[in-house]
Amino acid sequence: MNGTMDLRCCDCMDLMREFPDKYFDLAIVDPPYGLGETWKKDRFSKFYTHESTYKNDRVPGPDYFAELFRVSKNQIVWGANYYTQYLPTRNSWIVWDKNRSFDDSHMAEGELAWTSFNIPLLIARFTWNGFIRCEARDGNHPYEKPTKLYRWTLEQYAKPSQKILDTHLGSGSIAIAAHYFGAHLTACEIDPDYFREASARILRETAQLAFL
Repeated sequence: MNGTMDLRCCDCMDLMREFPDKYFDLAIVDPPYGLGETWKKDRFSKFYTHESTYKNDRVPGPDYFAELFRVSKNQIVWGANYYTQYLPTRNSWIVWDKNRSFDDSHMAEGELAWTSFNIPLLIARFTWNGFIRCEARDGNHPYEKPTKLYRWTLEQYAKPSQKILDTHLGSGSIAIAAHYFGAHLTACEIDPDYFREASARILRETAQLAFL
């Protein structure tokens, strides 16, 4: 059974205020780290001249995390190494191995996610081609995560029919994964351009198998 989606173009704080305590079984979030477009200023990067479309540089603070913990029973926070002051100490991290060489791109070879679960650290190995995809598809979100990474995350930490929250929809990869996993996703994106592009992508990639 495919999952359902409630996707909105709005501020995540406004969205979370609508829901009662512990409404969501799991929040899987990927907030901005405050880096903005600094990556394209890196003189070592071959993407130095790329025209970034990344616009949301609003770093979440204590109010965001308080609300996130209020509305969800469990949480997975990507880029959590930037927010350790807001998160309890846990051993249950995720390491995403991007299968990329630092020598090739001067970008990080991996990414970290904090989880609220009491299980050992897990490693997810999925190749990341974010910049390649961004340059090939003008206007696409430059930090798009693989749909397979989100599907793996759901398989490890969630169950079909559970209610999932994403406060920063971005490119929409999580929505595609949740659809085929059978979870019920509520997600928002504050940037209208990203929301429009993500909505079109989600519709396209969730409809294509229905006609096979």
